[in-house]
Amino acid sequence: MTIENALESRFGDSHLTQFFRTELKTRRQKPGASLQVLAADVERPMSLAYAECPLDVRESLAANFVDTIRDEDMQHPARLMNLMDLNQRWHIA
Repeated sequence: MTIENALESRFGDSHLTQFFRTELKTRRQKPGASLQVLAADVERPMSLAYAECPLDVRESLAANFVDTIRDEDMQHPARLMNLMDLNQRWHIA
């Protein structure tokens, strides 16, 4: 049984928001993973952690997760861009 399943059986869904927010804080780009894969990895927990927020707010929050990029040379241009759409940010970086 996973931690997520154990918490869900004990507390219901109330713990999931914090679980996904914690997952986002610790998320890092996997070795060899493309930026598109990283974007997809960030978008799912972002949608679940901030489900109560409008889509434009979730996209704005997701775009701030440039720390997950392993290559620091790619982090810098991503930080300078003022794009709301996460996929656009990863594509340009």
